[in-house]
Amino acid sequence: MSARRRDLDEIRTPPAVPGVVLHLLLPLVAAIAAQAGVDIIGWRIAVLACAALGMLFPQTLGGWLSIGCLAIGMLLGEPELGTTMLLVLLVHLIHVLSALLPVVPWRGRVVLIALRPTLRRLLLGQLIAQPVTLGVLLVQRAEGTAIGGAVLLGAAAVLALVVVFLRGSAPRGDAMR
Repeated sequence: MSARRRDLDEIRTPPAVPGVVLHLLLPLVAAIAAQAGVDIIGWRIAVLACAALGMLFPQTLGGWLSIGCLAIGMLLGEPELGTTMLLVLLVHLIHVLSALLPVVPWRGRVVLIALRPTLRRLLLGQLIAQPVTLGVLLVQRAEGTAIGGAVLLGAAAVLALVVVFLRGSAPRGDAMR
C-alpha cells in the first residue's frame, strides 16, 4: 500500500476523552461528595446506588436522584463552610455529567473541544453559586439577621441568574435575519 493511500485511510481527530471515562466519573464524583458531606452511612449508600444507576442507565435519571439523596443526607448533618462550598461544586458536576451521559456512548469518544461550552457553563454557574453559598452561610451564622439577610441574598442570586439568562438568550445582531 502506498504512503498516500495509507494517509487517506486514517482519520485524525483532536484530543478526545473516551465515553467510558465520562460514565465512570458520575459515581466517582458522587462518592467523593457522599464521603465529604454525608455522615449517615445509609444515605452514602443511597447516593452511590443512584449514581451507579445513572451511570449504567442514564435515562433513569439516577444521577439526579443521587443529588437528592446527597441533599437529604447533607441536611441531616451540619457540614462546615468549606465542605458545603465543595458540595455545591460537586453537585453541579453531577448535574452536568447526568445531562451528558444520555448522549455519550460507552465506546465512543468525545472531542474535548465539544465539551468547552459545557465547561464554560459549569464555571459560570460556579462563579455565581460559590459567592452566594458563602454569603448565605455567613448570614445564617450571624446572630439575629439570618432570615432577612438570607432572603435578600437569595433575591440577589435570582436576579443575577435572570440577568445571565437574559443576556444569553438575547438575539445577536445579524444571526436572527
